[in-house]
Amino acid sequence: MRTLLFILLFLCTVSSRAQSFGNGNIVVVRIGTGTTPMTAGMAQPVFLDEYNPCGELQRSIALPVTVSGSNRRLTLAPLATDYTEGFISLSEDGQYLALAGYDAAAGTASVAATTSATVNRTVAVIDPSGNVNSSTAFSNRFNTVAVRGAVVNGSDLWVTGGNGGIVYATVGSTGTSNTLITTSTGRCLGIYDGQLYASSTATGLRLARVGTGLPTVTGQTMVNLPGYATSGGSPFQYFMTRLNGSDTVNVLYIADNNVLRKYSLVAGSWVDNGTIGLFADKYRGVTGIEQDGIVTLYTVRRNDIGGELIRYIDSTGYNASFSNLKPVIIAQADSNTAFRSVAMAPQAVSPLARTAKTSTATLRVLTDVKNPMVMAELTAPQPVTGVVQVHDLNGRLLYTRKVAAIKGKNRFPLQVPAGTHGLYMASFISLQGHLLTSKFIY
Repeated sequence: MRTLLFILLFLCTVSSRAQSFGNGNIVVVRIGTGTTPMTAGMAQPVFLDEYNPCGELQRSIALPVTVSGSNRRLTLAPLATDYTEGFISLSEDGQYLALAGYDAAAGTASVAATTSATVNRTVAVIDPSGNVNSSTAFSNRFNTVAVRGAVVNGSDLWVTGGNGGIVYATVGSTGTSNTLITTSTGRCLGIYDGQLYASSTATGLRLARVGTGLPTVTGQTMVNLPGYATSGGSPFQYFMTRLNGSDTVNVLYIADNNVLRKYSLVAGSWVDNGTIGLFADKYRGVTGIEQDGIVTLYTVRRNDIGGELIRYIDSTGYNASFSNLKPVIIAQADSNTAFRSVAMAPQAVSPLARTAKTSTATLRVLTDVKNPMVMAELTAPQPVTGVVQVHDLNGRLLYTRKVAAIKGKNRFPLQVPAGTHGLYMASFISLQGHLLTSKFIY
């Protein structure tokens, strides 16, 4: 039987003064300051809240509420009827976030119904240091309808909104200098394996490829993913990854019809691998990261009443049901605010490139059948600080502790439930993002 090993890129230290996003952290789009009542359709300030995987708030980046130089305002409305605004995305290279909104003052009523000539639709691009470029604006697109999502690739942007199709533009462009590449509209945009994808409720579409590759000209066709339903449901944010040694994405997680779904690409068709949640849970945002075949998912649910940030660990693998996974609530929205969507934090170098191979430290676990004490031994070439954790092979967190190791050999006890003998995984991740793991039998 194949052994499922769990490795979680986990860093539970508060560092709110850091200027760069933390490796393995999560960014949540929050609408509202917490002091102003959430009036349906009214523009509100927007914040990007950075959490570490423990759910500890690291910092909040306020998007502009006043015009500053070339940077436009970016506000969003809570409590829309279908909650389709404010979907953030991470660029495929992992270095930039993109979010669309309105160049409108906070307090603007029925902001989605305004004309785009009067209230331009704007896009913010955020770099790994948290710098915000909100200079991109549209005066001729998404007129009197919601602007929903955007994705960036270098200097190229794709934006979508209610019955406004999918538009191509370049970062910093304004006015009418953009191209409508397809009239079929989308909700959330993403790029995987160099291909543009969109979730949609247009006729015959639910999750679709947009043209071929990264299209920039008119006349593109959207093609629904084979095997994915072409009607019913209500798809929002999604995350795709590679499992089972695939060179291309072959596993999909998507918030659809208020539940979380998993699919695997089998013989050219996407196969349903089960659901998590009930209709009342209102799952609408999802992102994730894969490490050694284990997928850590972060989802946003119940954002009609504020919202919760949920973590799941999927160690079931390729083409296997994940329906029995248990949620861990790691953060909740405050009163008079709403979580809308979620993305992994951008990095100057993709987090997947940061592995233990860049570290000469070692980790091992010492056990003795005659002694109930389990000891971890961390050997470090220099002082290092990080977190040690123990998980079982179902991905359940059993123990966590912060460690400040000196140069040389460090030993410290680990707690494993008494009387539960079996195979476990210990992991250590440093503040620098170096990951060490050790499998042990207890």
